Amino acid sequence: MKTIEWKDWEIFCRVVEGASFTKGADLADVPKSSASAAVSRLEVQLGVRLFERTTRRVRVTERGQQLYDRVAPLFNELREISAEAVSVSEQVSGTLRISTPYEVGSLHISPILTQLLRLHPELRVQVDVSWEQPDLVEQGYDLAFVMTTTGLHDSSFASKRVVRIERGFFAAPSLIRARGLPRTPQELAGWPLLGDAEDRRWEFLRDGVEVANMAVEPRMRTQSAEIRLKAATDGLGVARLSPRYAQDELDQGRLVRVLPAYSSSPLKVFVLMPARKLMPASVRAFLDVLERTLGTTDRQGAVDVGITG
Repeated sequence: MKTIEWKDWEIFCRVVEGASFTKGADLADVPKSSASAAVSRLEVQLGVRLFERTTRRVRVTERGQQLYDRVAPLFNELREISAEAVSVSEQVSGTLRISTPYEVGSLHISPILTQLLRLHPELRVQVDVSWEQPDLVEQGYDLAFVMTTTGLHDSSFASKRVVRIERGFFAAPSLIRARGLPRTPQELAGWPLLGDAEDRRWEFLRDGVEVANMAVEPRMRTQSAEIRLKAATDGLGVARLSPRYAQDELDQGRLVRVLPAYSSSPLKVFVLMPARKLMPASVRAFLDVLERTLGTTDRQGAVDVGITG
């Protein structure tokens, strides 16, 4: 009986996942020539064609897909068993890579990292600022924080909602003096607005119930709440922000809360991770500090704290 070359099977799975020999080789951490040779050996051994190859693309065959569907879960389980064995005695060290929106990072991730690094001197952390939902595996992140008004994009990653963000409406006193204080959401029609990149409608809630909504065409769009806050204090328009983020400007009299009886639809912050179990010690340590820092979660697993939106 011929010896089974398990590395060839693993490379085959990676080529399927990467949809190309180049990407599959990167995922398997082997040269492209080695990936091609591994798949060829496997095809000869099995007597079946696993991929249809053209000059432009590589497509897995029906038989290849059937084999992948059976084999890939076995390799995933083997990797988890290996990670579990290592994590039992694993020291919290190495580099923890995190992706986060700026506002989440500055107000909440920063104090968590301070505690984490004090507890674990051998640990290093890399924090990248992004408002997009990254591919954790492809981009090499251990954790990613994502803000959304609805839910997450389709994702095979484990996730947990950790923060719900209250939002209100704010403007400079000079803008209020020029236009008068609005009493209802409808009176904001025609006002200059400052929104994020995806703002198409603003919702107005009383006691958590939506009572009105308004189509918006902001004069300035930016994902950065910091820029929207500055523009609002300069009198350029009404901004939708977290009350906590705007608090200093409110205290200094540089901003006024518009329609204070109303709030807007909350933002939700999720933390994503590649797997719920058998995670690296550094990820477990971070999540432990995060849970202690953010407080008690509600029945839906979310913490009510006012961070920027």
